[in-house]
Amino acid sequence: MTALCLTARSAPIDHWFEKANSFYEAQQYDSAALYYEKIIGAGVNNADVFYNLGNTFFRLNKLGLSILNYEKALKLSPHDPDILANKRFAQRAIVDRVPEPDRTFINTILWRIHTLFSLNLQLIILFCTLLLLSVSFSFALFSSHNTRLWLIYLASISLLFSVIFATSAGVKIYEAEKKKFSIVLEKSVDVKNQPDGNKVLFTVHEGVKFQVQKTVEEWSFVRLPNGYTGWVESSALGGI
Repeated sequence: MTALCLTARSAPIDHWFEKANSFYEAQQYDSAALYYEKIIGAGVNNADVFYNLGNTFFRLNKLGLSILNYEKALKLSPHDPDILANKRFAQRAIVDRVPEPDRTFINTILWRIHTLFSLNLQLIILFCTLLLLSVSFSFALFSSHNTRLWLIYLASISLLFSVIFATSAGVKIYEAEKKKFSIVLEKSVDVKNQPDGNKVLFTVHEGVKFQVQKTVEEWSFVRLPNGYTGWVESSALGGI
């Protein structure tokens, strides 16, 4: 379990968090989950709370809710090693194995750069590379021939990194604003050809992650990483 770190701490929240941790340590997981959810319901958006709640639901054998809360924790702290490790451990219990699309060597390198840094850090790096680019071109105008070549070479590298980080940051902003993901919370869910349709395209199980592309009344049109799509009841999903 982890300690709660809030910028503005309040006595009731601290008390609830201590109670939740105490219940967890005493293996009274239902009571622990109740207090963690009480903290979240009070408007606290904290990675530690979501992480602890994910651990609690895993102990309660509620795999979908466990992974859902790990995902919420990772949105706030994307590189936390404990959250990543526990999420991977929980995912081993998922019945379905949905393969990710194959990536080329170049795509793999770009993907690692994309996921290595947080959006805030990428924006800082982008600002620094653009500043370096401007300074290099400025000095190149008043430098000797050999020095100018080195400055142009440095500026070219800065430009390349600027393009990479700007593209990655743009994708992250787009995903945060436009893309929605959900976790299957029920033991199994039939994915159908249309809302309230009779044809079952395929079945998925608790813990699977969907991209929700649109919602029509009580139904959501979802997509798996392998490209499979269909309609599921929105009540069976938990939004990240």
